[in-house]
Amino acid sequence: MTLPPDGPSARPPIFLGIDSGGSHTTVVVGDADLKILARADGPGSAMRPSGAEASAAVIADTARRAAGAARVTLPADAAMVGAAGAGRETEQRELAAALIAAQVAHRVRVAGDTEITLAAAFGVGPGILINAGTGSIAFARTPDGRLHRSGGYGWQLGDEGGGYWLGRRALAAAARANDEPEESSTLLERLLVALGLRHLDDLIRWTATANPAQIASLAPHVLNAAREGEAVAQRAVGEAAAELARLVSVLARHFPGGEPIAVATAGGLLRPGSPLLRGLHEVLGTDVSRAHLMDGPVDAPVEAVRLASQLI
Repeated sequence: MTLPPDGPSARPPIFLGIDSGGSHTTVVVGDADLKILARADGPGSAMRPSGAEASAAVIADTARRAAGAARVTLPADAAMVGAAGAGRETEQRELAAALIAAQVAHRVRVAGDTEITLAAAFGVGPGILINAGTGSIAFARTPDGRLHRSGGYGWQLGDEGGGYWLGRRALAAAARANDEPEESSTLLERLLVALGLRHLDDLIRWTATANPAQIASLAPHVLNAAREGEAVAQRAVGEAAAELARLVSVLARHFPGGEPIAVATAGGLLRPGSPLLRGLHEVLGTDVSRAHLMDGPVDAPVEAVRLASQLI
């Protein structure tokens, strides 16, 4: 979608690559040479029904901070947005229009977040992408160009190995440690400190009104505990890694022959140094021998900058 009549100014072109997810938003600023000038992170901005303006407000705030760090002004010349919840053309048009109205960019294209992440990982080639953030989902592009999906059914039906799943297990372990001291878990104390609470009763009251994103926000504390050797947290992370590997295994069936399959990772729980990433690497090596885990996570916003440059 393009802003009419006056269009961009005569300054050197500025492009935005935007990752609009359920638990976080990332905006990357690039110049005409596709050099990355700055990036900023914000809260989730995934599309909800009739929620284009709300999503655009979060994205616009994050974009303004990124532009400030890059010492450029908005609107940018073009922006490419990969948005969770924007798989249909209607939502894509609505969000693009809202971003143009919010003066984020003169030209905006919105696509589903998977389209951009697959392009960042494999270009137009085959591979499997596993994403673990608030939820979990895996996508595959097979050698014949067909797309396949595994998981991603939401916190009520699945999302095994994702942030909500891990956060829910941390809460259960915290409660169990109160009933069974021999469980010897530090998760209760860690969660109380993280949430600014004092007692288990406070945590019970917190969970009564917590939404899935708030439960998922506990997952990094589980990862930190696992990294520090907490046995219960390590067990939960190991189970999460097995669930994510299962998504890869399901999709691997669509790849004929015995050739290695490139596997890329994305999402806040699979960043470098994450014990979940390490666990996934170990499980794949044992259970999905054809899987070849690529180095480093996929940086979808940087790929989105490149795609934004093609809009002018």
